[in-house]
Amino acid sequence: MAANNSADETPAKPTDANTVAEIKAWLDAHSVSYPSNAVKADLLALVNDTDA
Repeated sequence: MAANNSADETPAKPTDANTVAEIKAWLDAHSVSYPSNAVKADLLALVNDTDA
């Protein structure tokens, strides 16, 4: 029986529960650029503006 989490599934959009590193990894995976000094709120705003 195959696992339900195939490698090609897109992870859910990060939320405030995610770490900054996890949010940056998600943005990187979706080719979204962000300033190196961005704080969590800024990163989450970029996530919410992304249609992924």
